[in-house]
Amino acid sequence: MKRKYYLVDTENVGDNWFGLLDKIRKKDRIVTFYTENHSKRLREFLLRQVNNAQIIWMECAVGNNALDYQLVGVLGYLIVKHPKASFCIYSNDKGYQKTAEFWESRGIHVTLKGSDQKKKAKKEEKRAEKKKDKKKGTQEKTGQDSPLDCKTCSSAAKHPGNNVTASTPEQPVNQSANNAPVSMSSQLAGSTSASPTKKKKKLSTQQYVTEIAKSVPASNLNGWYCALTHVLGQEAGRTQYEKIKESAQTREQLSKYCGGDRYSRGVHLTGLVLQANHLNADMGEKAYQIIQAYGTNELTKIKIELDKMIGQPSQHKNHYYNALRPVIALLHSL
Repeated sequence: MKRKYYLVDTENVGDNWFGLLDKIRKKDRIVTFYTENHSKRLREFLLRQVNNAQIIWMECAVGNNALDYQLVGVLGYLIVKHPKASFCIYSNDKGYQKTAEFWESRGIHVTLKGSDQKKKAKKEEKRAEKKKDKKKGTQEKTGQDSPLDCKTCSSAAKHPGNNVTASTPEQPVNQSANNAPVSMSSQLAGSTSASPTKKKKKLSTQQYVTEIAKSVPASNLNGWYCALTHVLGQEAGRTQYEKIKESAQTREQLSKYCGGDRYSRGVHLTGLVLQANHLNADMGEKAYQIIQAYGTNELTKIKIELDKMIGQPSQHKNHYYNALRPVIALLHSL
């Protein structure tokens, strides 16, 4: 099935779109349009979901209807880029209806979906009452305190596929990844042993910031948050991110370090992440090639190839994948 893009007007629906993430398919994307006047909840949500490949963050200029114009402009770009996809503008602003009709008349599926919280609240209230009545009826029928038998209680455990959990920056480096068997012919010849004992000199916080600046443009704040928190750790990384975000002068200074082509910047950042996780930074180029050989949704394949790259000793399997997993999307976007 074709991918669907949800374009969210946060100036109109506020924070009432968060539930979209639990409803969309894995292949769909949410393009979130927000301004510097966004809410504290949105800021916290962004920090938690900054590495989620399903959400694309678009910070817009402030002005009268400025966000609306920018949303329509991005919609046009996406339609040209992905003509077979479908699109949904998530807003209560009926002014977008003409835009949707314009594209629909040209064979592009564009819909407008609102976030009417009053209707939603009434639905939830009716659903709760219905559930309560059903529970009461079951208790009267069975004469038991609990209307749920063991089969119903364990249904979630028997069907784990129904529970989708978004990846977050807090994934620990030593967490085991799912090693699903997937057969394939590697595009990269050979497998080089990667010894994690080959360490480089530990850098200071400022040195790490400078090294990240060589790979990530200063304008890419989402990318900076991702890189900082996974190189410096959550607390220290977030502190540095706040300093960079709040200071235009700091961003201007950091922008001077970013140079070279996409490949060299990607290799540099990959090696830096490995070094920060006490792994062999010299394997950065090989690991970057593997990551670039697959899409951001082919994580199992990336893990298998990284494991092949490591070779022996086997006890170090998963370490390279777990270290690089949080920055895979960033490496693809450089």
